[in-house]
Amino acid sequence: MKTLNRREFLDLLTYAGAGMAAGPFVLRGAHSAGAAQPPSNSRPDVVAIYYPHWHNYDHGSAWKGEGWTEWEGVKAAIPRFPGHAQPKKPSWGHFDESDPKCVEREINLASDHGIDVFLYCWYWYSGVQNMQEALEKGFLGAPNRDRMKFALMWANHDRRDQFCPEFGKPRTVWLPCRHSPRDMARVIDYGIEHYFRQPNYWRPDGHPFFSIFEATKFIEQIGGPEKTRALFGEMDALLRRADLPPMHWGAMVAEPKAAELAKEAGFHSTSRYNIAHANKTQPDFTERYEDVMEAHRESWAKMGATSIVNLPVVTMGWDSTPRCRPDVPWPFAKKEYPYVPVVVGNTPELYEQLLRDAARLLERDPHKPFAVLLNAWNEWTEGGYLLPEERTGTAYLEAIKRTFGKRNTD
Repeated sequence: MKTLNRREFLDLLTYAGAGMAAGPFVLRGAHSAGAAQPPSNSRPDVVAIYYPHWHNYDHGSAWKGEGWTEWEGVKAAIPRFPGHAQPKKPSWGHFDESDPKCVEREINLASDHGIDVFLYCWYWYSGVQNMQEALEKGFLGAPNRDRMKFALMWANHDRRDQFCPEFGKPRTVWLPCRHSPRDMARVIDYGIEHYFRQPNYWRPDGHPFFSIFEATKFIEQIGGPEKTRALFGEMDALLRRADLPPMHWGAMVAEPKAAELAKEAGFHSTSRYNIAHANKTQPDFTERYEDVMEAHRESWAKMGATSIVNLPVVTMGWDSTPRCRPDVPWPFAKKEYPYVPVVVGNTPELYEQLLRDAARLLERDPHKPFAVLLNAWNEWTEGGYLLPEERTGTAYLEAIKRTFGKRNTD
């Protein structure tokens, strides 16, 4: 397959935009989970990132106080400027997503609006886990779990106190994330026991999908691309001994150089967690969603011009002020997470435009991406959510359904 340069890829995207029908994504061939590659014109899988931080868990209580959940930040958020839509008002209230009854409702809503997969952020620190209750108790205990597939995205970043930290001060590191072949074998063994055998674990090309958030860090700590590829071979051997197919390794990367490194290391696809900023901060310390949309198109183009398939991400918005201390004056004196600009103007109408741009890309990309990634299902404290909120209801979900349609999962 010829690798396109960035200009050729942009031209292809422009051509696709002119030629694609305005209606939902047309399913011209059945999706085969066991095929080496999904049919080129099939409907892509629609994958929503699931952030599992809305229930009480032991580490959270130890770090932030008994009974703490991140709903506290949602409740305490304040408007920072005129028209700032804070605090967010979830239409379903502040529910516990480790409760199977609550997840049952989420699954129905997502599936009814064309979302096929929840990509769970998964937290593992040399065997120490956090927040897995949302997946292991909530999702896997839901009576309708067969309507939705799931997969893991290993959030292999250091666990820091980013929840209303002091401005200008170093963040407390609760748990560092370090990688080794021995620990990776434990990760796969745990996945075999708890996840990969599940009948609704996502296998987009016949292989279980496993994404690594800081892929470049992982490669570096394992010892480089050659050693990483060899380690992946060993992990695939563990899967085969468990009568499971080899893994589809997904890398979260943002630049072409990192994508090529990931391919050399044995990854099969790339994506990004989100595209939250366009680096065009306005004088009022905000960024326009129109500029963020353009940043998406530019990112898709440069990543699509690499030699590895890239799954485009579509970001609903960005607002991390619920993770900021209310007494830190706006605008913030400098950018340091979570004290960063807020994206404004991210309406459901503009979001639908960006979804349709992604659909056109998927239709025409010669690499044939098999999925589109949505940020996010429930990132309330980063301003990226598809769950209904009092101001917009299900408008963002309706945009997804109009763009991609839905599979018959009933």
